[in-house]
Parts: sequence; C-alpha cells; structure tokens
Amino acid sequence: MSATCGAVSIEDLVAYWANDLAQGDVDRLDEHLVGCAVCSRASGGISAVAMGLRELIPAIVGHAKLESLRGAGHRVRENTIRPGERTVVVFAADTDLLVHKLTGLDLSVATSVGIVLSVEETGAVIFADPSVPFDRNSGEVLLVCQRHFAALPPNVVAVVHTHDAAGTERTARYAIPHIFEPRP
Repeated sequence: MSATCGAVSIEDLVAYWANDLAQGDVDRLDEHLVGCAVCSRASGGISAVAMGLRELIPAIVGHAKLESLRGAGHRVRENTIRPGERTVVVFAADTDLLVHKLTGLDLSVATSVGIVLSVEETGAVIFADPSVPFDRNSGEVLLVCQRHFAALPPNVVAVVHTHDAAGTERTARYAIPHIFEPRP
C-alpha cells in the first residue's frame, strides 16, 4: 500500500473510506486530498479495496450470509416491514448494514423469488434480480442496505415477485423511505 505524506495516516484514509470519520475530519481530509498527490494516490488504492469489498455484500442475502456478516463485525440493524406498509427508516450513524426484513409473504410453495427496487417518485429501476435468496420457513426476503447507498434517492420501493410450481405469480410492495444520519 502506498505511503502518505505524513499529514494523514493510512488509518485515517481507511476510516475515510469506511465512513467512520466525523464530518469535520471528512472535510479536513477532502481538502488535503485535493492538494496532495501522494495521499490522493494512497486514497485511490484504499478506495478500490473498499469498493470491491462493498460489492461482495449482495443486496439480497439469506440468513446464513446475514449471520456471517454479523460474525465479521458488521454493525447490523434490522427493519421488519410488511407488504403495503410505508416505513420511514433511519440509517443510524453507528450502523454498517440496515437489513430490511420483507415479511408477510407466503413462500412455503415458492420455487423462485425476484425483486425490483425502484425510486418511489419516478419508478426508475435501481436494482432488479429475478432470482434472489429467500427463506421458505420465515416467509421473508432480506434486503441489505449499505451506507454508501446514501447516494441513491431516499424513497425506495421494493416489489417482490414470487412464483410457484404451477406458474402462479404473486407480488408484494414495500415502500421504504430512508434517512441517513451523518457520522458524528
């Protein structure tokens, strides 16, 4: 990993890309990175690693993956929501992953489950996957929201499509407006 100029540490840059710095420290670091090629190069390397790791956490997970994320030290908060509800949720500053438990689904006979995430106001699709993990016994789909999703529009709608062996499709809609608390 590249060294810094000494004005900031590698630990500072890691905290910066992990969203673990207070806003004043973020502002100070942003200002420094604009003028320091050495630290900008080091920051770029850390950024590439951070973005790669974020890609390793899928938007939809099963219970085993959720427990694995907890075991890896991620600070997880859960939000249980039923079809048709509109639940404003706060992504707290001390949270790494916000898991929306999309419940109220009869998945006992489901052969496949898909999901479409869109912007509530415009209907623009943010994410779509025709085949996501689901838990037949609990009747839920686990949607994982990460802190870097704050860049997305705040009012998200999740529509879950279930299919059974007879070809019957059922849908459930969840409106999930987000408020992201800034880091202290």
